[in-house]
Amino acid sequence: MAERIHIGFGIDKNFGRFAGITITSLAHNNIANELIIHIVYDEILPEDMDRLKKTEQLYRNLQLHFYQITSTEGMTFIVPPGHITQAMYYRYLFAEMLPPEITKILYLDADIICKGDILPLWQTDLEGRVLGAVRDWGEAKSCGRIGLKNGRYFNSGVLLMDLVKWRQQKLTQKLFQWLEQLGDTKILWGDQDALNGVIDGDFVELPKKYNCIIINNTLLKADPEDVIVHYIDYIKPWHIYCLDSEEKKLYWRYVQKSLWDDLQLLDGHTVDTTVMTARVLYKEGSYEKAVSYYEALLKYFLKDKYT
Repeated sequence: MAERIHIGFGIDKNFGRFAGITITSLAHNNIANELIIHIVYDEILPEDMDRLKKTEQLYRNLQLHFYQITSTEGMTFIVPPGHITQAMYYRYLFAEMLPPEITKILYLDADIICKGDILPLWQTDLEGRVLGAVRDWGEAKSCGRIGLKNGRYFNSGVLLMDLVKWRQQKLTQKLFQWLEQLGDTKILWGDQDALNGVIDGDFVELPKKYNCIIINNTLLKADPEDVIVHYIDYIKPWHIYCLDSEEKKLYWRYVQKSLWDDLQLLDGHTVDTTVMTARVLYKEGSYEKAVSYYEALLKYFLKDKYT
């Protein structure tokens, strides 16, 4: 008998398509189980909503449920500069927005590819704790920055959450209170900092294979046994300036399997990302394209200097 696995996403209009690609990878690799997808969102582009619903129709093991946020009253959103948005906090809202009979959920970021069976992850014993997660690669600095006593800091991109205990502990309220009290001077990773600040090490440590962190600049590698590959940082595999790698190719294999197979590589929109784009194009032998990016930068700086 197929097991029902509840999976959650929290997105805005910028990540509807990428959530769809993640969902496609989940459906492909978990045929034996029933995947119940819960999407908390503020806005989804109409074309992405249409493709998400069509994706549901393609897979017999897939159900999609949508929960639109209509009010953010009482919520504190501290959004550090960079690539992240207030949607990172929507993972806090499952306990309030989902029906009370749903007692557990597996939260996933939308910059993830699942390439294996998640049933063993779903069946992990949380040992009476509110969540399970994989320890973050830079935890020592993060613990010192926000003053954690336990010395353990997790990445919030994959969270196995006990919603009963979450509700009992009124964790959503505590998280927003923590953000309000700490302010934006020490917060670097938003929702992740707050979760670690409130829980302070009291979580079940999940195996690394359930949140294999890929960082383009350092090219951390995925292992064959990894189940969930997580493309963190502001350089994503859908950016033209993402360096070529097996992990990038993995992502694009699932793009081609999805209803977003017409996805185009996105250009950079800042000086740094434009430089990275030019370097990647040059390295890959696209010399004319690389030169065009450098020319655009030159025009930008000359215009800024003489106007």
